[in-house]
Amino acid sequence: MPYLFVGAGQAGSSLVDEVFAHNNMEKIATPLVFNSTIRDLQNLSNINRENWYGVAETAGLVPGTTEGFEEKVTGGFGRNPVRADEVMAENRDVLDGTLRDHLDNAEADADDGDGANVPFAFLFAGLGGGTGCGVTPHIADAIDDYSDGTCETIAVCVLPNTQGPVGGGDDEETSPSRQAWNAWYGLDRIEDAVDGIILVDNQQLSYHEAAEGQFTDLNEYVAASLVDLVSGTVLEQIDRSNYGVDPPIIDIQDIVTSLSFGVGEGENTTGYASLGRSVEMTKSLSGYLLPFVGKKQIDAAALAHVSDMKQTLTGVDSTDARKAIGLLRSPSRYVADTNYQIDTSKLRSFLTGRCDEVNLGVTLTNRNLVSFTTLFTYRREDLSRLEELSSLAKEYEHESEAVVA
Repeated sequence: MPYLFVGAGQAGSSLVDEVFAHNNMEKIATPLVFNSTIRDLQNLSNINRENWYGVAETAGLVPGTTEGFEEKVTGGFGRNPVRADEVMAENRDVLDGTLRDHLDNAEADADDGDGANVPFAFLFAGLGGGTGCGVTPHIADAIDDYSDGTCETIAVCVLPNTQGPVGGGDDEETSPSRQAWNAWYGLDRIEDAVDGIILVDNQQLSYHEAAEGQFTDLNEYVAASLVDLVSGTVLEQIDRSNYGVDPPIIDIQDIVTSLSFGVGEGENTTGYASLGRSVEMTKSLSGYLLPFVGKKQIDAAALAHVSDMKQTLTGVDSTDARKAIGLLRSPSRYVADTNYQIDTSKLRSFLTGRCDEVNLGVTLTNRNLVSFTTLFTYRREDLSRLEELSSLAKEYEHESEAVVA
């Protein structure tokens, strides 16, 4: 079992659910979701109840198969991550035992024979509410303990839209400053518990009409980007030697390395990254009707430009990146056939034009599309969006102090 995908809270659980909408993900990964509201769990389409865990004020940590689960897991934490943190801390021994039993059983079912074989974990959490912010650091620590410190963990954190009150409410719990404080509270703790952080920004949706309907599209975009990056070669298992090509590859360890700074040099600082992805179909409509026509040429420069324009973080400038990864995923003819070959030198030039430390890989696919997925990594202080959240969080603290006074 190479990967563990864990969702915490509504946003995190929804993202994991979208990842497992992709074919055969269950062959290489185990999903787990932790939430404090039964309705959000019941909205999941691709995660079985056996992989649900409820987090409740009174009942603590509740497996999804528990009799009366619906009555035990209700109400959530009212956008209060501090209380969610306290509840999970009180149930830390239960969390450790639950995780151990669940993963040991998953390993036994997979016939791998090694209960601690979880080399890589992805934790997904929304940072505007209570559950994801509060429980995710505890889950990261529990995974680290389970693997005796060998598991490398990447957090995928969803930043809140701070352009206006959520749902149009006026109370302080849904104000932009309260959400920013939650996000800052969560990031501070998650940063200490993981090897790297990928940021997804719901504020990107505030620039679209009918933004509420865009959340599904954003989840699909993020899930497809991550599936391309971490599992393309594993899922399709295409033998490159059959096509007489040996393009460069990147693996999950390359991604982990790209998401941190100073490993082995005494620093080991968590990096913050933004995702980007562009996709081009390789056949026109006529190509689907007639097998020998309709093949399209693919412009590498256009692929790179679109991926740069579609970053998951608001206000990010890829020329400020410290590290970068790019993954081209394409049918074999766009790698081996000189008539259609994509000019990967343009993709590499695009990456090196932004930072010195880059890694470009190519994987083959049987799908009739080409995708180029990028991951740009920054130090926390490089990102203006995080500075904005910090300022808003301080506003909330001042407002709260004034109310108490």
